[in-house]
Amino acid sequence: MEQTVKPLLRWAGSKRKLLPVLRQYVPTQFSRYVEPFCGSACLFFALSPERGLLGDINPELIHFYKRVRANPNRVGELFHAMPTTERFYYDLRAVSPESLGANDRAARFLYLNRFCFNGVYRTNRAGVFNVPRGVKVGAVPSAAEIAAFGRSLRRADVEVGDFESVLAQCDMGDFVYLDPPYAGRGVRNRGEYGANSFSEDDIGRLHDALESASSRGAKILISYGDVPAVRQAFSGWQVNELSVGRNVSGFVHGRREVQELLITNY
Repeated sequence: MEQTVKPLLRWAGSKRKLLPVLRQYVPTQFSRYVEPFCGSACLFFALSPERGLLGDINPELIHFYKRVRANPNRVGELFHAMPTTERFYYDLRAVSPESLGANDRAARFLYLNRFCFNGVYRTNRAGVFNVPRGVKVGAVPSAAEIAAFGRSLRRADVEVGDFESVLAQCDMGDFVYLDPPYAGRGVRNRGEYGANSFSEDDIGRLHDALESASSRGAKILISYGDVPAVRQAFSGWQVNELSVGRNVSGFVHGRREVQELLITNY
C-alpha cells in the first residue's frame, strides 16, 4: 500500500481520533471499502484500500470529491489563490455554488470548510451554507497534499445519495463502515450535517438496509452513539461499548466523555 494520505476536510463528528480503535475492528480481508456517510472519509484514507465506494447525501461534498479527484492541481491552485481574510470568507460564502465553474465550486467548498467554525457543515432551510468563520483552523493543506488526496480518491467511486442507494450495491467481499450523524431523543438538531441529515427516525430504515446487505455477504461496522433505539434495532449483532470524547457544542464547556457503540455483523 502507498503512504497514508491525510483527509483534507475538517468534519463535525469525525472519527479521526478513534482510528486506532476502528482499525482493530476492520476485517483482515475485503475486496472493496464502502462508506455511505462518508464525510471526511478518514477511515478510507487511513486504510488506503485498492477499491472503494463513498457516498453521502451532501451534494457539495460529493461535487468536491469528484473535482479534486479529476483535477486536484487546478482545485489546489484556485484554493491557494484565495486570500485568508474574514471579508473574503463572507464574500465567498455569499456566492451561490451553482453560479461557479466546476473547479471553482470545489475550491470554494474546500476554502469554506477549512476556514469555517469547527469544520461544521450547516445550512439554513433554503439549503444555503451559513456557518460563520472560525478562529483556529489549523494548517492549510499544501498543493502537494491536495494532489496526493485527489490521486488517492481515484481508487473510489463517489456518488451523492441516500444511504439506502449505496447499501443496495453492497455484496460479498465488501467491507461497509457507517458513522451516521448522531441523533437521539432530546438531542437538538443544529443542522451540522446539512438539510435532511440522518435522524433517529431513520434507524429502522438503516437497519433494514443493513440486514439486506448482510444477507448478501457484506461485512459491516457501525459506530454510533449509545441510544436505546440503536441497541434495540441491532440486538442480534455484536455490540461493543467504548467511551469517547465528543465536542458536542463546539465550545470547550460542551466537550465531554460519552458512551459510543461499535456494532458488527461478524
